[in-house]
Amino acid sequence: MIRLDSIKLQVPNEVINSFGSSFISSQSADTNGVILTDKLTLNNTGYTGFKSFITDRKTNSSTLEVSAKILGADYIEGINQNTIEQALETVNKTKHLDINVNRFLDTSTVLRCDVTNNIKPEVFNETFYKTLAALPIAKKYHIDLFNTKRNLGVVYKGSQKTVRDRIIFYDKTLDIIRDKEFRNSPYANKLYNDFKGVVRVESNHSQFKALNKHFGDRSLLTVLKSPVKLNYNVFSRITDKTTDVNLALFNQFEGMKFSAIRNYLGDKGIIELCNNDWQQIELFIKVYNTNNYRHFKKHIRAVYNTITAQESKTDLNIINHIKQLLNEAA
Repeated sequence: MIRLDSIKLQVPNEVINSFGSSFISSQSADTNGVILTDKLTLNNTGYTGFKSFITDRKTNSSTLEVSAKILGADYIEGINQNTIEQALETVNKTKHLDINVNRFLDTSTVLRCDVTNNIKPEVFNETFYKTLAALPIAKKYHIDLFNTKRNLGVVYKGSQKTVRDRIIFYDKTLDIIRDKEFRNSPYANKLYNDFKGVVRVESNHSQFKALNKHFGDRSLLTVLKSPVKLNYNVFSRITDKTTDVNLALFNQFEGMKFSAIRNYLGDKGIIELCNNDWQQIELFIKVYNTNNYRHFKKHIRAVYNTITAQESKTDLNIINHIKQLLNEAA
């Protein structure tokens, strides 16, 4: 099922029954007095998740922008075919305007949306995100890693000339903690517990051509009822030519300085050169370190033992693991 976070919709003005007093009216005209623009704008709604509503009386169309925050305690559900009426009824409850919910649903078109999934990987820590950031993907994608006390996540951005992919994996609990509206809400603890151990996956879609390609057309009901697994498709496309990466291989680097990582990988290279045969490794050390043989033998032996222990563990391939979770996401 498609779940959306932020979404911008366009509807005909006929779906609006009435306006409240908070809208700001604005007009512009040319030198001959011909009206060029004629709008009613509501940008500061004062309600969580209700971003804006703009009515254009020249084009007879309106735009509504909301996020799944408008669902309150049900935020984790996202805007989907089961919660869309709840979101629109909440807009009506603000008293800023009154919309005909049924007509709105039948006539609204998606201008922009963020498609989300909530997944629970077997390994949930910094290593997960660092491994994602280190994937050897195609050059047409740029990767950013955010790793601070207030923000933990990875963003993939495409540099294609036509449809540009953008997908983010992040820790939503940190987002909830730093968000003042969430933090002060009566359901703050529920939201934190809902997202504990969850990786939030979110892709952004704002190009009409891409939306039509993904969903067939841009009508809201078509999008919400679509069976397409969009985040699975985007991540699969990004990692299509990537060699499988074992998440367990990155655990060993936690807490290590970069110089130590370089030394480790150098020792690992020697071990692999000697086909993981300790007698050959020991001979290699003796040949090239006649004056300090025992010192290097001790360090390389520790790396050798670590590698041997890892080989007995179950591998967790991060790419296949994420694809499986996204494919199974409800």
